[in-house]
Amino acid sequence: MRGPHASRDGEGDNPLADATWLYSYADLMTQLLLFAILMVTVVGLKESKPAEPGADPLDRTERELDRFVEQAKLEGAMTVDRGADRLIIRMKSVLLFREGQASLTPDAERVLDGVVRVLGATPNSLRVEGHTDDVPIRSAQFPSNWELSTSRAISVARHLEDRGLAKERLSVAGYGEFHPIIANDSAEHRGLNRRVELVVLGEEDR
Repeated sequence: MRGPHASRDGEGDNPLADATWLYSYADLMTQLLLFAILMVTVVGLKESKPAEPGADPLDRTERELDRFVEQAKLEGAMTVDRGADRLIIRMKSVLLFREGQASLTPDAERVLDGVVRVLGATPNSLRVEGHTDDVPIRSAQFPSNWELSTSRAISVARHLEDRGLAKERLSVAGYGEFHPIIANDSAEHRGLNRRVELVVLGEEDR
């Protein structure tokens, strides 16, 4: 037999019978959880925020090279092309060498000195590439276009080093006539294929 103060169905023995405080507690925990999720999201967005425009060193180098080409009035002999992960400074051979030779002309040295002033401000690696047209060359000094293109690239690389670029940044390649940028079907097009390219490599290619 139950006493007069006993609650119905034994509720007086249940500590959760009057549990309205749990609703406030659960609401507080929910708010804290939502706040924690919000903070993690904000921190993640800050860490993954893309670089500001112009932050890429190659962007700055490209602008400075374009300015140099314009100021030196080299638009017909030098171009600067931007790839996804590199810059290509393309110079016609006539700007740098006499026909069939691999020694830099005095004018070529002045042009390269201007390029060095720009490239000296960036740590990127540089690959110097020599290219020819498809006209064969057979001389005691250059038995083929392989030797001519490689020797021209070496001449440019040595000048860059002499003007202060660290040799650890430099590499050289000679491609002969095998990497044309246009068909060798006219004198004008062959003149475009005779070139030296300075490839400024991006971070992933260093």
